[in-house]
Amino acid sequence: MVKISVIVPVYNVEKYLRQCLDSIINQTFNDIEIICINDGSTDNSLKILEQYSKKDNRIILINQKNSGAGVARNKGVELAKGEYIQFLDSDDYFEPDLLEKMLNKAISFNSDIVVCSYKKVDDLGNITESKNPNSPINLDKTPLERPFNSDDFREDIFSLLTPIPWNKLYKRELITKNNIKFPEINICEDIAFVHSCIAIAKNILVFDEELINYRYNRPGSMATYRTKYTIDVVHSCNALKMFLEKNNLYKKLEIAFMKAFTNHIRWDLVLCNEEERQNFFLEFQKIMPKDWQKFEDAIKKDYIDFEYIKNLIKDKDILLWGASNFLRKILEKESKTISNIIGIIDKNEASWGKDFYGYKIFSPNKIEHFEKIYILSMIYNNNEDIYPIIKNEIERFYPNAILLPNIFIN
Repeated sequence: MVKISVIVPVYNVEKYLRQCLDSIINQTFNDIEIICINDGSTDNSLKILEQYSKKDNRIILINQKNSGAGVARNKGVELAKGEYIQFLDSDDYFEPDLLEKMLNKAISFNSDIVVCSYKKVDDLGNITESKNPNSPINLDKTPLERPFNSDDFREDIFSLLTPIPWNKLYKRELITKNNIKFPEINICEDIAFVHSCIAIAKNILVFDEELINYRYNRPGSMATYRTKYTIDVVHSCNALKMFLEKNNLYKKLEIAFMKAFTNHIRWDLVLCNEEERQNFFLEFQKIMPKDWQKFEDAIKKDYIDFEYIKNLIKDKDILLWGASNFLRKILEKESKTISNIIGIIDKNEASWGKDFYGYKIFSPNKIEHFEKIYILSMIYNNNEDIYPIIKNEIERFYPNAILLPNIFIN
């Protein structure tokens, strides 16, 4: 039996596939099998997979009609023989020692799941985000290098780790014995799968090392047109709830589940235009006619816009905190900048000094240079639980700064 099964769903990624496969083949740990599921690719991806499978007998190539990444990963799990399972998306790539480091952690701590961090890269592999304190690991709450499980975080277990499958090494029996599967939907299938694994695991080990290169928002990726399928977030969260109920975990983790459901809805809705929001709302009511009102706060639209910013700051000199997708949606609609917005503070080191729709991005250390400065927090609207943390951080480390109120801070 091999030690690790690496499962790679593949769909129309000829431009990136060789780099992905090379990063697996050339790992410092090589007792692996590489299960590649070609999900009905129409470009040269299949030819590339065939070439690599002839050169390396660790590669197992499976062909299927286009059914989505979740179905492909489920097929990979069915075929896997490894003691551990590691996923990788076919446009991303590992650091050379990822598997060795993940396995060493799993063995040392007898962990069901081991989690590492990633850095975001662009289409050419240039780093665009590094050392994000909130994703994929919530560093304010998550224990590092110390095992934990859902008993330790009954109200927050689903807020600790971003529900992506590929920055985690899993014991295979955790998945197979508990019959954990990806739902057969277009997007958000990760939510049900990852949160189910996290909920049932007895031992989770997290370490903050960036061992995966995540090609974020590349041309043609699902992320670029996911708003067509926003309702899938509801289907995935409902699948998670069914798993929790089946395993007598729902009562214990209900608060954590409701937080996660709300946050996942908000994350996807912030990407939608008004027509897409309305379509989501109508479908949501059909799917959950008795319960949708529990999530009214998640689907409301009364959130910060450009006029709100202008009315709030008036003649104050301010810094915006957080170069988020949410802020991007606001600023990209405006042709003129506001002169008394000095710039944007962001903890992403890779962004420092870059232009963000007419405003320069600064390190948080920039605040220290001002005798008095106002800050408006522009973090994703699904993360209002982060606002108290930001407020405490500013009060503690930046005594010259004043945090302005917004929807979630009074």
